Amino acid sequence: MAIVVQYPHYLFVETPGESHQDENGNWVTVSQSVAFIGMCREETDGRGTEIKTADGTFHRATSTIYCPKGTPAIQVGATCIVANDLDGTDVRHKGICLRFDPSQLHCRLWL
Repeated sequence: MAIVVQYPHYLFVETPGESHQDENGNWVTVSQSVAFIGMCREETDGRGTEIKTADGTFHRATSTIYCPKGTPAIQVGATCIVANDLDGTDVRHKGICLRFDPSQLHCRLWL
């Protein structure tokens, strides 16, 4: 009998590096970092769900990500990475967060 894992994937969020001036006045950009958010389950959105953003434009979601209740909120516009391993090297999907919904039983994220 096969064991089914509810959240078999790993969710990461990229945080852009901040620019600052060094002692000579030159602008230096710190490289972006990737933070592990938690476990998830990525499912391809074959229906082509359209998400209306705050500015009134519609974007077509390519994946729905399910996360356990209590997953930290992810800001709209954040770059998200779903991987098959904790190192984040076996990338399954990468996209921009279109919407995050903390529901009653789980959280959903559309990329």
